[in-house]
Amino acid sequence: MKGETLPYKTLSIRISTNGFCFCIYNAADPDSIQYHFHRADNNSSLYANLCRAIEECPLHIDDVTDVKAIIATNEFTTLPAEYDEKQNHKIYYRCCFPKADTNVEIIANRLTAHNLTVLFPVEKNIYNRLAQLGNVNYYTPASILPGYIASKPLAADRYMLAYYGEEGSLLLSMNNGKIELINSFCTTDNQNQLYYLLAIWKAQGLSQTEDTLYLCGGKRVEELSSAISQFIRNRERINPGALFPPNLLNRIGNIPFDLQALLLCE
Repeated sequence: MKGETLPYKTLSIRISTNGFCFCIYNAADPDSIQYHFHRADNNSSLYANLCRAIEECPLHIDDVTDVKAIIATNEFTTLPAEYDEKQNHKIYYRCCFPKADTNVEIIANRLTAHNLTVLFPVEKNIYNRLAQLGNVNYYTPASILPGYIASKPLAADRYMLAYYGEEGSLLLSMNNGKIELINSFCTTDNQNQLYYLLAIWKAQGLSQTEDTLYLCGGKRVEELSSAISQFIRNRERINPGALFPPNLLNRIGNIPFDLQALLLCE
């Protein structure tokens, strides 16, 4: 591997069908942040792409002992924390996704502040490959965003948080600090995303004039903002990057929202 030896051992990797984000960041030394993106080859499997991305990564990741892996997936479910028993995780998951791949590890993220657990899958070959890098903790956007707003509460009491990424959208409906709904949609078509947002907004009983929509993500947010403004009055865009030191903003602009949020929640 190329790169200089680093004085810390934590690596964050974001895994999606679009590509792989590698980030080495130490909150005690923000200036040390390093980031690399590896675009996926659509003609290869996710596992083959990951292996190639690791081999070609220019960051010094040979001797890391702790790895944070974000699995960007729409295939997740939640259950109340009081029913969170490890031996039942696969049962709950299979009830929600009976046709899903069986060659997976089921990961559980406990959202203590929300009294919920998020379950999601990791392909076993990917799980085993990452284990070669060190001790791995797994996350998914559906568990990272609730953790972010628990540690950095938003101003409104009743609101929806809409995250738009390359893989689709993730919607969280919140009421006085409690999660009412978490849902995701894999479409990246702007009209479809607007339809799903407004349908969930109406189903949750949110007011077009009184309640707040918080938007986060990349360029897609800018594309959708004008259309959304015709239906929802109170809108705010949140950007975790604004919480990093100013001299880092030009270096983290392309880092996905969920990865930035994970770094800030360390």
